[in-house]
Amino acid sequence: MNRKIVSLTIALLASLAPYVAAGPTGDFVPEQMVCKVMPGYSVDSINQQYGTSVTRYLSHISAYLLETQPGQNAESLAAVIATDPQVVYCSANYLLDAPEAVQSSQPFLDAVPSTDPMTQTAATTLQLSSTQSVTTGDGVLVGVIDAGINLAHPTLQPAATSGYDFIANDSSAIDEEGGRGSGHGTFVAGVINLVAPDAHLIAYRVLDTTGRGDGFMIADALLTAVDQGCKVINLSIVMSGKHDVLDEAIEFARNQNVMVIAAAGNDSSEVELFPALDSYVLAVAAVDSLDQKSLYSNYHGKIDICAPGDSVYAPYLDSAYAWWDGTSFAAPFVAATAALIYAIKPTATWEEVRDALLNTTVNIDSQNPAYVGKLGQGRLDPLAAVQFIQQTCCVGTTGNLDGVGTVDLSDLSLLIAYITMSNVRPTCRAEWNLNSQGAIDLTDLSIMIAYVTGSLSQLPLCP
Repeated sequence: MNRKIVSLTIALLASLAPYVAAGPTGDFVPEQMVCKVMPGYSVDSINQQYGTSVTRYLSHISAYLLETQPGQNAESLAAVIATDPQVVYCSANYLLDAPEAVQSSQPFLDAVPSTDPMTQTAATTLQLSSTQSVTTGDGVLVGVIDAGINLAHPTLQPAATSGYDFIANDSSAIDEEGGRGSGHGTFVAGVINLVAPDAHLIAYRVLDTTGRGDGFMIADALLTAVDQGCKVINLSIVMSGKHDVLDEAIEFARNQNVMVIAAAGNDSSEVELFPALDSYVLAVAAVDSLDQKSLYSNYHGKIDICAPGDSVYAPYLDSAYAWWDGTSFAAPFVAATAALIYAIKPTATWEEVRDALLNTTVNIDSQNPAYVGKLGQGRLDPLAAVQFIQQTCCVGTTGNLDGVGTVDLSDLSLLIAYITMSNVRPTCRAEWNLNSQGAIDLTDLSIMIAYVTGSLSQLPLCP
């Protein structure tokens, strides 16, 4: 096998890096702020008082990109503006990075592909061949918000198209060569294609060749992906703290039943990076071939699920393949499985997709005794997840949450635990969603209480 490290010199990287400013929270775009004002309050008053001007506006979430006066420190000014009671938030336009670019993880190039990707350890562990006998993701759009995709790669050419290049402001979201972030988006897309070969991948380029991009741009790309019909969006990017506009964009996507998947990061620590820490994404940590936490992977209580991240083999630049390690490549295994779920049930809600992914994981606590409770629900099991969504689990009346057959205090306790955010997941959402409308919430709880206490003689029928 022809495997060599893709070498990039420090001098070259430095010459390619964009000019950024640094503050206590992180690097940001000089002279740019992201702000949102209360309803009925005009951003014009901010511009008049502080000499700022509007550069962009995201109507979905009513967020502004403002430009300061030349030379003015955006982070300091934003902190002042944020104290205005009519302002929802205001902060510098912080930058996010591909974890592998930050950690200097490098791919091993296989210039002449010599391995069938379906025979790699990750593919056999996840039983991808068996899973694809059930579904291949046909008809589902997946947004790859990253460094672009090599659309000419023989493997990806029929599956991927360009959405938009937010770096170059044109319609050609091509993964460009020449930096430590090059190939990252193509590799992520390749992993998704490996799992869901008939899903359609749409490239949104938000990271330059150094692997960096600003949060407002990424939020814009995410909202565009939602508008263009993507049901799954992969974000293999990280930052410390939180980017307010991207946080709102992620919540908007979740409310449209779009599943956003994020990489946990490669610091090998309990640091909670954004967007993985966001409650509206599924945060993915990486495990090795033995289902042990990968040496580099972050771990903490906000991780939702794990997936293979070591020695992943996928398309790279030109017509090559490469081997690469990172949580960036664990995340797309989960994103692609979400696409498989949507292919089986296009009307699935966000909660149904999440439950199918998390309720079917392989327990890996015994392999990771030092990380119990810090690696989410376990390791991804695509075959079990797609079988889960196929089940017709609710028969007769609703309310039999524990599967015993009678509806009693045990079922009521489970419902209370779920609503109060305990670590309880429904095995059959139709059984738990007693009113068959929207989320499982206090309305369902009131129905359950009424039945258990005898004031309701019969529970609602299954949908």
